[in-house]
Amino acid sequence: MNLLELIPDHFERFFTFFAQGHNEGVVPARIKELARLKVAALNQCDT
Repeated sequence: MNLLELIPDHFERFFTFFAQGHNEGVVPARIKELARLKVAALNQCDT
């Protein structure tokens, strides 16, 4: 079974939106991911 068949349509649209902002722009995706992890750690969020 394809994983995308298990994900509702709204999640598919969200990941399409998220990927564009995460992978494009001036700041490299690696730095954006490190920032996201730091924000999660500061908020005591397991991500």
